[in-house]
Amino acid sequence: MSFTCCGHAAIAGTHDKTVELTRDPDITRRATCVIGVASDHDDAALLGLRGEVDVRLTCGDFSDEFTATITPFFVGDPSLVFRCGPPLRGRTLAGDATKSAADLDRALIRALADPAARLGVQITETGRGERAGALFVVALPIGNDDDLSPRARAVLAAADVVLAEDTRRFRELSGRARLATRASLLSYYDQNEAARAAEAVERMREGARVALVSDAGTPLCSDPGYVVVRDAIDAGFAVSPVPGPSSLLAVLSASGLAVDRFTYVGFLPRRSAARQREITQLTERRETFVVHEAPHRVHALLDDLARVCPGWLVCVGREVTKIFEEFRRGRVDEIAQELAAIEPRGEYTLVVAPPDGGEVAPADALAAAGWEPVVRALLADGVTTKTIARALAQLPGLTRQEAYARVLALAELR
Repeated sequence: MSFTCCGHAAIAGTHDKTVELTRDPDITRRATCVIGVASDHDDAALLGLRGEVDVRLTCGDFSDEFTATITPFFVGDPSLVFRCGPPLRGRTLAGDATKSAADLDRALIRALADPAARLGVQITETGRGERAGALFVVALPIGNDDDLSPRARAVLAAADVVLAEDTRRFRELSGRARLATRASLLSYYDQNEAARAAEAVERMREGARVALVSDAGTPLCSDPGYVVVRDAIDAGFAVSPVPGPSSLLAVLSASGLAVDRFTYVGFLPRRSAARQREITQLTERRETFVVHEAPHRVHALLDDLARVCPGWLVCVGREVTKIFEEFRRGRVDEIAQELAAIEPRGEYTLVVAPPDGGEVAPADALAAAGWEPVVRALLADGVTTKTIARALAQLPGLTRQEAYARVLALAELR
């Protein structure tokens, strides 16, 4: 592929690590590495290059050339940077360049210092060099299409393959967000991820840029993606995150609860007994935890939370970043009762935190020492839940209701 640049009076060509060609007409701050301005290069043509390339530069009677290796991290850019040594993850077209600006023919550099000069650039694949691709893990909006980042747009537009949890939903987003993509779109979900991961790795061996997306938010956070990321790493390919929207971080940031330390749970078990068991284990850590839940199960989840940790604090986020976004904050038992009469709609994320900010209170002295085995032993000996709860309620700061809920949760798990 070929294109043309203009000369510039500030061109010095003295940088000893890079050569740069740019669409920018002003290079005052980068005069040492830039050797051509007002470039008319075509990003789409450049994205088709793989492996080692020969770069030939011509200005009138003067010329020079060098080789470099295309990086899969180039996704289109106003500036084309050829770097001596390994390429950087961003803003680099190629690495391992055999010449820097300082190494180029001095007569060519002097000719390019004339604003009227024209620099012809010819880039040709040599058929040699590594053609390795890369995997990009791309976050998508969780409800507001305006949250799609410029970098996510660039990566998706440059990708050769997009692995999507739901191809239909990705096409709908592309249409709404006017996202131009040239990629092959492949479904990627729990039931086919092993086969799709193998296919993606083969495509990366051919030099493909592969993008992984989920229906919404950041892949792997309660969504498929682990297998292809693991397989790409094991095969020696680079994996690069393209961060952005996340319901986990969005609700955490707006919760008003202590989130300096937290456990991300994702979805709790569907069965109440197993769910209560896991909630009990989480509350014993005295740390904030975050769970997602579908609308048809959120009432059952809140009921179980109210039984195990009624005095804890909760922030319930619903339809976050969408037009019906809603947050409810308060004690677990109060929020459970408040939402019981409301028909649940949309996706929910719950942040649950201890009422004291996480420090072990006197009321939990028994818990800190391992209260669960003691209660289990008493239950096994036939002591009634009411009697055990009455004893636990003698601890300072622990209400009879909270004590009874803890004992009852353990009794039902026997």
